[in-house]
Amino acid sequence: MNDLLTGFRTVFSGEYPHLLLTGLGLTLAVSLCALVVSVVFGTLLGLARVFRLPVLGTLGNAYVEVVRGIPLIVLLSVIYYGLPALGLTLDGFPAAVLALGLYSAAYTSEIVRGGVSSVPVGQIEAARSLGLTRAQAVHFVVLPQAWRVALPALGNEFVSLILGSSLASAVTLQELFSQGRYITNATYRQFEVYAVLAAVYFVLTFLLTRVVRWLERRVSQGQTLPERRVI
Repeated sequence: MNDLLTGFRTVFSGEYPHLLLTGLGLTLAVSLCALVVSVVFGTLLGLARVFRLPVLGTLGNAYVEVVRGIPLIVLLSVIYYGLPALGLTLDGFPAAVLALGLYSAAYTSEIVRGGVSSVPVGQIEAARSLGLTRAQAVHFVVLPQAWRVALPALGNEFVSLILGSSLASAVTLQELFSQGRYITNATYRQFEVYAVLAAVYFVLTFLLTRVVRWLERRVSQGQTLPERRVI
């Protein structure tokens, strides 16, 4: 027990807490930037698929099937190590953001498609009767309602992004997990370091889950949907 306590004191001594905080900040930055890529691209993919847009809908379906069949670490390696062969070289941060965002977008498109499909078909018909174009009806009427339905699943996807960011160490990014490995190599305190990392990831995901549930309660107050759907 004394040895275990000594190990934890070692982890929280010297420069190691600063390294962990630096890695935590980078983890959050990568995850947030990847979330933006995921939401924007995933929303476009979801709309193209749910409204069966010519060519785009087919390409969207193909993209989702391909990406969901590839491990994230492989996509990271392709973007960071493979693209230079084609003349495009990315640093670790943009490579990690792009890989995480594109990977998550495939799942976000499914979330968006489910959210849009839950909106009553009469909403678009009513918006069109008021003079809105189809694109305006989707933007101002369908998407706000779809986001309310999709919010819990999007929160879970953000949790997955935070956990998936630990793979960014494969592209030389010094995020939280990478800093933990450095401390492990320096102190030989594997159990203590990884226990601290596990606790940090747990606290992050726990707090995020609680925030999402709070938002879900706020936006769902008084919201009821009829049975007819857009699709």
